[in-house]
Amino acid sequence: MSEQEREHIEDLIGKYIFGEASQTEKSQLEKWALSDPANQKYLEDAQLIFEKSQLEVDASFDADLAWGKVKPQLATKSRQLIFPSLWKVAASFVLFAGLAYFLYYQFAPGERQTYYSGNEVRTELIANEAEITLNKGAEMVVDYNSRKKTGIIELQGEATISISEDKKSSWLVQTGELLIRDIGTVFHVKALPDQNEVEVSVFEGEVQFYSAGEEGIHLLAGEKGVYSKSTREFVKAVANENVLAYKTRSFGFEDQRLEEVVAQLNQVYDQKIIIQGGIAQCKITVGFVNEDLETILDIISETIKVDIARNGEQIILSGETCF
Repeated sequence: MSEQEREHIEDLIGKYIFGEASQTEKSQLEKWALSDPANQKYLEDAQLIFEKSQLEVDASFDADLAWGKVKPQLATKSRQLIFPSLWKVAASFVLFAGLAYFLYYQFAPGERQTYYSGNEVRTELIANEAEITLNKGAEMVVDYNSRKKTGIIELQGEATISISEDKKSSWLVQTGELLIRDIGTVFHVKALPDQNEVEVSVFEGEVQFYSAGEEGIHLLAGEKGVYSKSTREFVKAVANENVLAYKTRSFGFEDQRLEEVVAQLNQVYDQKIIIQGGIAQCKITVGFVNEDLETILDIISETIKVDIARNGEQIILSGETCF
C-alpha cells in the first residue's frame, strides 16, 4: 500500500469512529476492512481505543500537536506497526484524558441552582436553551452541566417550559418519581404536592412522560398526559391552552360554564370574583388575548348580561337567568 493510500485509510477511520463519515466513506472503509483480517483488526482496535476513552472530545483539541509531543518516545515501537498512526490516536486520548481531568476537577463551576417564584410569576432563561416560567408558589432546582451538555429540572408546582429548537443539550424534567423527556418542545407541567394528579400538556413538539419503573406515554402537540399517584396510571387527554394563561394572559372559552371561567380568572389574576344568583351554570364562548381583568369582565357582562359590583376586595357577578 502506498503512503497516499495509507493516509486516506487513516482519514476514513478517523471520520468513522467520530461519526463524521459519509455513507460512501463508510462503504469504502468497510470494503477495505473485509479485504484482510489484519485490516479488520486494525479498525476494531481503533474503535476500542475510542470507546474505552469515555471522553467527550473538545472541538478545539489538536490531535496533531499532541502527537508531536509524544511521537519521539514511541518512534521505536511505531516502526513495528502496519499503521503507526494508531499510536497517534491512543496518545491523543491519553493526553486529553489528563488535561480534561485536571481542568474539570480544578475549575468546574457549581451548576446547580434553586429558583422559587413566591407570590409572583417568574421567568428564567437557562443556558440560552430553556425558558421556564414558574407560576406562583412553584419551585425548581436546575442542574445544568455544560461539559456533558445535560440539563435536569427538578420541579414542584406549575411551570411552562420552552426548549429552543437550536438546543445543544438534552433536557429532562423531574417531579417526584415522574420524568418528562424533552424532544424539542413547549410544554406545561402541573405537579402540585397536595394533588393526586400530575399533568403534562404539550403545545409544540413532543415529550415522553414516564417514571423510572414505567414506560409511560408519548405526547404530541395538542395532547395532555395525566398521571394518577393513587393508581399509578398514565392516561391521555386533549390539552387546553388556558393552562398557559398565567404566563400569556390569553384565554379561549368555548361553551364553558361561568363558574369555570371565573375559577380560571381568579387563579390568573389573583382576584376574589364570586357569583351570586342562578348564573353559575350559564355557558359562554369567548376569547381574550392579553387583556386586563376589567376588560374581560365587561365583555362577559355584555355577553351573558350579568351585573358587576365591587365589595371591598371582592368582585361580584350577579344575575338570575342566562340570556
